[in-house]
Amino acid sequence: MRYILSFLILLPGLLLSQGNLPNSRQATFVEAVTADEVLIKAKGVGGVSGMFGLKEEESVKQAENDARRSAVYFVVYGGAGLDGIVRSEEEKRKFGPVEQELFADAQVQKFIAWEANSFDSRVKLAGGEKIRVEKQFRINRAAIVQYLTDRRVIEKIEDVTEELGLPTLMALPEVKPGQNPLNELRSNPASKQAASVIESYLTKKQFNVVAPEQAQQVYEQQKAQLSVKGHEEDLSYMIALSVGSDIYVSYTVTVDTRKVGTTEVRKASVSVRAYETTTARLLGAETGYSEESAAPANALVEAAVTNALNNVLSRLTAYWQEDLKNGAQYKIIFSITGQFDEDTKYDIADAAAKTLKKIAGRTKENVVADNTIDYLAWIQDKDLQSPSALFRELRREFGNNFTQGKLKQITLNRKLIVVGVE
Repeated sequence: MRYILSFLILLPGLLLSQGNLPNSRQATFVEAVTADEVLIKAKGVGGVSGMFGLKEEESVKQAENDARRSAVYFVVYGGAGLDGIVRSEEEKRKFGPVEQELFADAQVQKFIAWEANSFDSRVKLAGGEKIRVEKQFRINRAAIVQYLTDRRVIEKIEDVTEELGLPTLMALPEVKPGQNPLNELRSNPASKQAASVIESYLTKKQFNVVAPEQAQQVYEQQKAQLSVKGHEEDLSYMIALSVGSDIYVSYTVTVDTRKVGTTEVRKASVSVRAYETTTARLLGAETGYSEESAAPANALVEAAVTNALNNVLSRLTAYWQEDLKNGAQYKIIFSITGQFDEDTKYDIADAAAKTLKKIAGRTKENVVADNTIDYLAWIQDKDLQSPSALFRELRREFGNNFTQGKLKQITLNRKLIVVGVE
């Protein structure tokens, strides 16, 4: 009897060894339903092996709760098809003290926007003493993000972007080198609809979005002054640079159609790539798919776009938070427009380097050609982070380093400064 009593006392400790964490932790990403919610299919395990097993209905209830926690666990830590919310080692360290609190049943329930009325599967394990169920849940990812930012587990983007705000983005269809993506928008309804969905998604997330019509007008005004070595055929890059977007998103849309019996069904796929405008560096790429159905193509394209953007956006946010720590990033091009001999051009290049070293917290030399000097500069002084203030300081400091000429303003926007040396 003593041994049985000891085991009874020990049993609750064994059952609760995981605390509030899920036992199963098996889940798969189905789709992004909206900008804030994702559909997850998760498995949960309930029941106890041995002579002290639970009744079947109790095991099912336990398994269902475990599936809910598994769905939330997947959204928090991520998996195939979905980037996690808690990613860095620092975030994981901060999450440790509140992890059990987040996975408490009452808290998990607050993150579930919807759940299926029936199981996708229900299987008995361990000779019938345990039960594993599988079920679909719609998880409010935005609510989890808010929960974690409130507890300082993840950094609030507003804290980092207080001075400069969220990045400015623009969406353009992917085209062949030399082709104008704005023409593709006008001629292809699927591309135009995808752009509309992307812009709506980004606007809802409070990003600044450049409209294509605005981009066309600005690009036409400035394209004569834009000459960036290595990117002459990449018009998406040139357009994004001309309007001062921090990031540009390119995309391709495919809608496949086939017959199932007498019904025509369609499936959309949208590939999204996000680039840093100043360098054309790829920041994130993802392909989203819709389910195959007889729904209109527009609805399927919207579903595919949402699925693709869900992951890309988390990478863009992480990039922006990290980049802002270095200051406001500018592409600064010195264009030698005056008549100078070769020795004087070397002096101009030297003066440009000294000027930027004095003004910027960090610089990167891209190109020094016969008549072009191209730099990336990160400006940490808040008084110089506006384009006009930065130009005034460039002109003043350059004048101290080079007395045989002066700087002339050619192009100023929040990402690009082109100055002439004359």
